[in-house]
Amino acid sequence: MSISLSPPKKVVSEKQIEAVINKGGRATVETDLPADPSATKSIKLIMTAEEMDTIKKLRDKRPPVSRSRKITISVHDWVVEAIQEKIERERRKYSV
Repeated sequence: MSISLSPPKKVVSEKQIEAVINKGGRATVETDLPADPSATKSIKLIMTAEEMDTIKKLRDKRPPVSRSRKITISVHDWVVEAIQEKIERERRKYSV
C-alpha cells in the first residue's frame, strides 16, 4: 500500500474571511409574511387503543345520514368535530 501526501491546504486571506462573514445570509424559513389564519396545520395525535375503540363505538351509535344507506362519520372527522365543540365551550367560558 502506497502512502501519498495530502494535497496542500489552500491559504485563505483575512480579507476573504471578512467578506464571507459580512456577506450575511437569510433564515431558512421566511417569517416576514403574516400567517394565513385559514391555512391548515397537521398534528400527530396519539391515543390509547381503548380511547380509539370508544370513539369508534360512539361514532357508530349516530343515526344514519339517510334511510337507504348507513354512512358513518370517519374517526378523523369525529375528532375534529370534538375539538371544535371544545373550542366553542372554552370560548364561551373565557369570553374569547
